[in-house]
Amino acid sequence: MPEPAYAAIARTALDQILATQLAAIESAATLVADSIAAGGVLQAFGTGHSRIVTLELAARAGGLAPVSMLAVKDLVMFGGADPGPILDPTYERESGLAERIYALAAPAAQDPFLIVSNSGINAAVVEMATLARDRAHPIIAVTSLTHTRSAGARTTRGQHLADLADVVIDNLAPAGDAALEISPGVRIGAVSSFTGVFIAQMLTELVCRRLLDRGLDLPVYISANLAQGDAHNAALQERYRERVRPIEP
Repeated sequence: MPEPAYAAIARTALDQILATQLAAIESAATLVADSIAAGGVLQAFGTGHSRIVTLELAARAGGLAPVSMLAVKDLVMFGGADPGPILDPTYERESGLAERIYALAAPAAQDPFLIVSNSGINAAVVEMATLARDRAHPIIAVTSLTHTRSAGARTTRGQHLADLADVVIDNLAPAGDAALEISPGVRIGAVSSFTGVFIAQMLTELVCRRLLDRGLDLPVYISANLAQGDAHNAALQERYRERVRPIEP
């Protein structure tokens, strides 16, 4: 049986990330490590499927404890909002969401923001980046520059996510994300989640190495399904209880 075409797409994408984005990931790791060393927390925000990348960073085995995952659903879970509107997949285009999510999170001045959006054009992510910039938070963007700059992208006014970030990491996804034309006019094989998770795990490693270089302990979760997991993780959760909210199971 021949190898699925997506396998070749995936290998090429990883090779290209390593060849072209490693310097940006290194810069992002330095920003995050500097913040954690100073008592800060990485604020990770995305909407839609971009939440996959933020979830990869937050509250997981092998992940850093000082990562706070922000999401539109926070308005319901922590803000008491009506859940009805957030079920609309276009709700991320609604102006004003970012300000409400930011207020609920109450980030500290030294917290960097990692904002993930393949298109980089919707109001929630652009306004979150604007809020973070206006408040002097360092901003890391994970986005598709190809999509953002594509002539076929949905028209929006003003700046895009990539215009607002201190560090831009290109996920190298094509415009529209789906990379494989399976039949005329039908494309499958999304790239952004796959490369985004790869970027997230490399970022975690490089942050940890920078913390180790400073002689600092690593605030890293272990699996709750190991015998020692609950006790180890409970201590980290208590340490960051005032800064990092739990995520749903």
